[in-house]
Amino acid sequence: MATPKDGKKHITLLGAGIISLQTALSLLTSTTSQNCTITIIASHLPGDLSLDYTSPRAGGIWRTFATSRPEDAELRQFDRRTYNAWMELLEQGDGTVGTENESKDERVKRVGLGIKECVNFWGHETEETQGGGKRLWWAGENGVVRDFEVLDISDDEKARGIHFGVRYKTISINVPRYLYYVFERVRALGVRIIKADVDMSYGLEGVVKGVGRILEQHNLPEPFALINCTALSARHFLPSPEKDNIFPVRGQTILVRGESHQGRTFTDFGIDDELAYVIPRPGSGSTILGGCKQIGNWSPDMDEVLNERILERIKKGKLAEELRTGPNGEFEVLSKQVGFRPGRKGGPRVEVEDVKKEGVWVVHSYGHSGGGYQNSIGCAEQVVKLVNGLPGIDS
Repeated sequence: MATPKDGKKHITLLGAGIISLQTALSLLTSTTSQNCTITIIASHLPGDLSLDYTSPRAGGIWRTFATSRPEDAELRQFDRRTYNAWMELLEQGDGTVGTENESKDERVKRVGLGIKECVNFWGHETEETQGGGKRLWWAGENGVVRDFEVLDISDDEKARGIHFGVRYKTISINVPRYLYYVFERVRALGVRIIKADVDMSYGLEGVVKGVGRILEQHNLPEPFALINCTALSARHFLPSPEKDNIFPVRGQTILVRGESHQGRTFTDFGIDDELAYVIPRPGSGSTILGGCKQIGNWSPDMDEVLNERILERIKKGKLAEELRTGPNGEFEVLSKQVGFRPGRKGGPRVEVEDVKKEGVWVVHSYGHSGGGYQNSIGCAEQVVKLVNGLPGIDS
């Protein structure tokens, strides 16, 4: 095994989804973490279309899943930080050489993010919407989002089952483009990328050993710390009871022609594992329609009956009328996809193992379910703090 020649600590990340890539970027751009070199080892990279690779299949819009309950405090911070960082990126740029004079439209297409108006509808009163939405932690004067307002629900909307609604400014994501944008940035900053499979058959210690073998094959030093960003794959090597906390949340979406000027969602209408949403992919001329949240469902097969329900629900709710440009007022379907959100009981696990494994510190960052993108920057900055607090990081 090679040894570091410059005194820098070698940090290795396992996985190349948005959580891993953003963590690498945050480590590299943090003023407190610049004594590190970084390697990413992953079975799948941006551009791959494996069902085991969730990040390219996401819908992609900032719509927080955190509640105002005390147990969601960390999740709220993740989401708040990411919203603010994305707004800053879109309004001020990222400092990339040659982009100083780009227009807003050029930046949207380059980065894969866009500021959009978003409308959320609820089919009945919930804990969060009680009191005219006063418990929506992300709204109002001390909230997160810009231009928040409670909507007056018309008789027509009431007839469509809408009980309550709000409007605000959000950030929508062209997921394939944004994922590749972050990937391009970390590569440009010197992150080594190794596409390889790590044997997960022998527990966490076995994974650490497997990572070490791969690094040795590439004449790289053993890691000071390994950051586990393996999403659902973590269940293959973590012990019980933790591995039993990890589960899929199956999603199914339809990509249609045309880019909606708004994001729209309709929830809590009486079917627990289904919802309706319209997510424009900025700069792409297309929009994602969905969807469902089927907990524990591993089926990779396309459910065409569900697709029919998704399209009919969006038509009935008049959620995407401007996109019905096909024959007879139908949507022009470009593709359909299934994906598996990485669910975890208790929410994301972002913490350090109590003791080293095979001489390596292990930092976990997985279990973000459907919130990986909107958690990503806040979560990554928390991982940076954890890495900077590891014993021996400064020696």
